[in-house]
Amino acid sequence: VILDPRNSDVVYVGAQGPAWGDTKERGIFKTVDGGKTWEKILYVNEKTGIGELVMDPSNPNKLIANMWEFRRWPWFFKSGGEGSGMHITFDGGKTWEQRTDKDGLPAGELGKMGIAIAPSNPDIIYALIESKKNAIYKSEDGGFKWSKVTEKNIGGRPFYYAEIYVDVVNENRIYNLHSTVTVSNDGGNTFSQLMTAYGDDGVHPDHHAFWGHPQDPNFLMEGNDGGLNISKDRGKTWRFAENLPLAQFYHINYDMEWPYNVYGGMQDNGSWRGPAYVWRSGGIRNAYWEELFFGDGFDVVPHPGNSRFGYAMSQGGSLGRYDLVTGHTQTIKPVHPEMVDLRFNWNAGIAQDPFNENTIYYGSQFLHKSRDRGENWEIISPDLTTN
Repeated sequence: VILDPRNSDVVYVGAQGPAWGDTKERGIFKTVDGGKTWEKILYVNEKTGIGELVMDPSNPNKLIANMWEFRRWPWFFKSGGEGSGMHITFDGGKTWEQRTDKDGLPAGELGKMGIAIAPSNPDIIYALIESKKNAIYKSEDGGFKWSKVTEKNIGGRPFYYAEIYVDVVNENRIYNLHSTVTVSNDGGNTFSQLMTAYGDDGVHPDHHAFWGHPQDPNFLMEGNDGGLNISKDRGKTWRFAENLPLAQFYHINYDMEWPYNVYGGMQDNGSWRGPAYVWRSGGIRNAYWEELFFGDGFDVVPHPGNSRFGYAMSQGGSLGRYDLVTGHTQTIKPVHPEMVDLRFNWNAGIAQDPFNENTIYYGSQFLHKSRDRGENWEIISPDLTTN
């Protein structure tokens, strides 16, 4: 979403569209009456939505868009295709020009792009482009011609990341957001890590949002899978904003204690347990919550007969049994007796047997059953997938 700085009734919205199917409800839309009416000003096809949209800070009528063809299936994801590309308008979206390999962009199918215009010199534009060989490209003439800068140390998984930003006063300083934040001070030729991921001064990995003060290059804010961090010294040190309730839960559960406890797995922030309510002054405090398992948290299943024990999951089928008293966690992920590769969903399925408190079920392409809290497993189904 981009507002025209000269007139807040003029708004541009890039619509990505649904991940799971084709639709014409994609592209770039514009309103000139504060959202009362909208016009679709850029559309490619039913498979292609917006990947990136930026406005020239010196010319609000100039916008650069990455149209991104993508599709997700339960078992696969395709990023890129014939519909992907870079488009530029100089008249507020009335007309668009596409940039191609004839202008210096990579040939072949393209995917998602991160695009950034240097505020101090808008003729300098950078693009992180997903292609057969992902790379950083640079334009020095406002986006007419492009040249490759580097394909080294630029991060991966463009469909998940692909976000770059240019320093407000230094056209050669670029911030690149991916699993970490890397910074270049030489126009994208080389990148180094801006902050550590763990430890006392660490910042949670997986970065997706960034803001720089329009006059003060030292004032930065960035968002990641762990929350919001703020820097007042151009990224040397960061302060975590602890008072924002940003947790995203995949699943929640509860036990039969009195008072009862609630359980849940959080996106990229582990699995947790905490009281539903407390009989003491001050209410529920952060310290009353405890982490049970690491990684992307999904289902948490407390043992129905003794909530000291339970099961917690993380991505790709990882499964653990925890002990709240000792703090011990035992990995109990099933393996096939004949060493067949097991295929688990990112968020796999687990179920507690309602008739036997020590029996649980777990799903890969097979259904697994344990009668002894995960110590041993048996496969009780054929391959339940198509192929």
